[in-house]
Amino acid sequence: MITGILQSVLAGWLWRRVQELAGWAAGLAPLYLALPAAHQELIRAILTGQGGGYSISAYIGFALYLFSQFQSFKATTVPQVVTTDGTKILPKPDSAAMASVERQAEAAPKRKTLWEQITGK
Repeated sequence: MITGILQSVLAGWLWRRVQELAGWAAGLAPLYLALPAAHQELIRAILTGQGGGYSISAYIGFALYLFSQFQSFKATTVPQVVTTDGTKILPKPDSAAMASVERQAEAAPKRKTLWEQITGK
């Protein structure tokens, strides 16, 4: 069960977000520490909701970021076919095209997952 979860699209998407946020934190932490104390206090006030209008605009920015991540997740989980010239085709569910794509995907050779490579199964 754990290997199924670790091999899912959701786990892959979450892992990429963790890497993204870790990169942002590693880049922004030194910049924050290099700021004068007064500016650091303002940033802390904004993030804790005590920055007045600044906090509201920061929350709007956070909400837009979360919305973009939701859109990214939706785009990751949509069934699609990419042709050799790079064109994306989105087959309609329960159509003959979707059934054909699913048959081809089931017959295609599967890459070994990291877990299968480690355990030799």
